[in-house]
Amino acid sequence: MKRWLLGFAGLLLALGFGLASYGVWEAQLAPQVVRYRVPIIGLQAPLRIVQLSDSHAGFDMPVARLERVVAQMNALRPDIAVLTGDYISGYGWSDAETRAALAPFAGLRARFGAYAVLGNHDGAEATRRGFVGTGVTFLRDAGVDAGPIHLIGSDDIAGPLHPVEKTRRLIRAAPGDRPVIVLAHEADFFQWLIPPAQLLIAGHTHGGQILLPFVPTPGRETYQGSHLRGLYVEPGQSLIVSSGLGTSILPMRIGVPPEIVEITLVPAYSAGRNSGTDR
Repeated sequence: MKRWLLGFAGLLLALGFGLASYGVWEAQLAPQVVRYRVPIIGLQAPLRIVQLSDSHAGFDMPVARLERVVAQMNALRPDIAVLTGDYISGYGWSDAETRAALAPFAGLRARFGAYAVLGNHDGAEATRRGFVGTGVTFLRDAGVDAGPIHLIGSDDIAGPLHPVEKTRRLIRAAPGDRPVIVLAHEADFFQWLIPPAQLLIAGHTHGGQILLPFVPTPGRETYQGSHLRGLYVEPGQSLIVSSGLGTSILPMRIGVPPEIVEITLVPAYSAGRNSGTDR
């Protein structure tokens, strides 16, 4: 009996080690490109937005890997590049550490520019200072015209400033001559999105990061848990949630590979039957 128990325990250990090894391997894969097509009222011509979320620089996300990801984003020839937060792992990084984590994004090339918002792991001032000189526009409770659209960047919704009303004021004050798109780290903001904003682009969830067959996803009953990744469409508004690039807590992904998101905005009248996702 004791021998049987020892053998069973050994099997469980081997399975656990194998699963963990697979998770580390999957987390280090080159990101897949996930594509969505979203109709936008008032847009005159197609527009390509390339999104990266949750890069989480650290021992498993070195500068060289981020530089390769930036090159992969540039190869998609974006009109606009957007970064939706969580650039560091853990919390409380110094200015120098944050600057090093953000430095690879200086290589981004997009026709109408690159834009970034704050994540829940990021120090607000360290991130603002870290983006200086990179060519990336940091939007924290701010809006800007980006080619044919108006981009609004929300503050981190989990932070101390509770930015919902600030962002709603920015949406109301947006110029009426171009479509309004909102960037936020957390998808939760979609619950309070108001017209004329037509699209919210978010990250944060890591898509669950570890999804095991026959094991329920924790927190599925929450708003975040029910919006882990993908395109969600409601009348007049859409939400895109990226499962991101990096990892948090455990340096592994299982069933949720790293991703870059390519969003093609099309004039609403030409969206046709192919609007949505190719996944």
